[in-house]
Amino acid sequence: MSDEHTRIAEEAVELRERRGGGPASRDISGALGTAEMAIRTWRFGPGHAMAYHRHRNQEEVYHLVSGGPQQVQIGADEITVDDGDWVRVPKDTARRIVNTTDREAVWLTIGAPFGEGIMDGIRLDPETGEEIPRA
Repeated sequence: MSDEHTRIAEEAVELRERRGGGPASRDISGALGTAEMAIRTWRFGPGHAMAYHRHRNQEEVYHLVSGGPQQVQIGADEITVDDGDWVRVPKDTARRIVNTTDREAVWLTIGAPFGEGIMDGIRLDPETGEEIPRA
């Protein structure tokens, strides 16, 4: 890797499905070797939903690349996002992407600072908002 820059083709990054099914993602930040931000592309099939969660340290930005309109739950609000829209969510705010359509949706997510990586996220019960302990 160059100290000046890193370039990858998205297709060269493994598309990994979540345990138990659901949306699949590519760890773009891992492939690029970023130290200060987390970057992923996500593919949400019909009926797929992201875990309801918040972050300890990470502010996130979501960008709907294609498949809109789509729904994002942010705290008690549900917002509609169209192709090309950007959404910023503060670290302590609960959120999740939900695909209620019959088509695939492609999202780009960027989080900073990197925080504790995957451990920075705190899963929440969507009904109560209570933290779900890690198994």
